[in-house]
Amino acid sequence: MVLTGDWVAWSSYVASALVFTAFFMKAILPLRLVAMAANVAFIVYASMAQLPAVLILHVSLLPLNLLRVIQHIRLIAQVRRVANGPPNIHDLLPLMEKSQHAAGSTLFQAGDVAERLYFLAEGRVSFPEVNSEIGAGTLFGEIALFLDDPRRTASARCQDDCTIFTLSKDRVSELVLVNPVFGLFLTKLIATRLQTNVDALRQQANPSA
Repeated sequence: MVLTGDWVAWSSYVASALVFTAFFMKAILPLRLVAMAANVAFIVYASMAQLPAVLILHVSLLPLNLLRVIQHIRLIAQVRRVANGPPNIHDLLPLMEKSQHAAGSTLFQAGDVAERLYFLAEGRVSFPEVNSEIGAGTLFGEIALFLDDPRRTASARCQDDCTIFTLSKDRVSELVLVNPVFGLFLTKLIATRLQTNVDALRQQANPSA
């Protein structure tokens, strides 16, 4: 009985130390692994000390922590895949709201506060102030969301009946905070579009190149 009492005491100390350690950890994966070790220690302790409430709690928490570890590992794999591959706007469409706009309708005016980013799935959209037009398959209106003065520099008008997907600024901010994959994806998407714009300007400035 003395040996059993010693094991009960030691298991409680180990479990408490692991929980204490977990509170000081910043990285998600090591934190979850330490939490799982604490769950195991508490299960051992609760079993020997005959504490059913503690046992039930940590038997329930162990698979939950394991699930979070698996999800985090998958998330890391997604981040690496997005970081190494080209951005694809179609990966974003399930998160966006779809809407139809008649020819001649205005999506936003120059000077409006930017509240959404847009993806033109069908039709054509013109920007009168800068004398430009875009066709289907184009993302637009996203850069202003991240500026200190988030106002539109040009109006956007539908030249045809258009099918447009949108994502609100609040939703963008939420997804960037909770999902690093989305943040990385959007950063690459914006950078790619900026590079495309720069290349187009260079081609206009030097058409013979």
